[in-house]
Order: sequence, then structure tokens, then C-alpha cells
Amino acid sequence: MIFWAGYSVTEANVDYKIEIGPQMLTRFEYARILGARALQISMGAPVLAEAQETKQQRTPEAVQEQGDPLLIAEQEIKKRLLPILVRRTLPDGRYQDIPLSHLLKQSGRKHGRIITN
Repeated sequence: MIFWAGYSVTEANVDYKIEIGPQMLTRFEYARILGARALQISMGAPVLAEAQETKQQRTPEAVQEQGDPLLIAEQEIKKRLLPILVRRTLPDGRYQDIPLSHLLKQSGRKHGRIITN
């Protein structure tokens, strides 16, 4: 599950121990985050990437002028601008919420066009 978190990007820089799952963002988590954020952008959500802040209109026409929502969402992920938590759940009901920025920091492999570190 993916959650919007109530933390700033600087708060995510704290040392964080991942106890459930791999130390990096999985391709399935990446695909879900990318798709969910692209859908939000296409529906008029504010864009967090600096290059896109010049446009104030968030109409569907303005989104088309600015570019593909998938590319915008990918830029936001690369720049670690999204305040998202990834919830990893075990079958016994235990779970751990992990900040996206921490998973990207730990990632050493490449997902599609995203390159972290």
C-alpha cells in the first residue's frame, strides 16, 4: 500500500532500519507509485517538480502543454519530492511504513529509466 505522509523530505533523512522486505524499492512498488502519481497529475494535482512550477493552470489542456504526466511523475520520484510512505505488510498482520525517499536512497539498481544515487 502507498500512503501520503505528513512528513517533510528533510525528516526522511534520518537513519531508518527496514525490517520487512528488501532494502530497496521493488519494481512493483515503483510502478504503483509512478502510476498513482501520474493519475493525480493528470487529474489536476499540483506538480512538485521545480521545472513545472511556472504553470499555474492545472486544466487538462495545461497538463498536455506541460508534458506527459508519467514523465512529470518520474521526475518527481527521481528528485525525491514525493512525501509518500510505502507500507509493507506480513501475512501475520504486522507492517512497516517506510518513507519513499529512504527506499530510493538505498536503491542501487535501475528501474526503467529511473537512476537513483
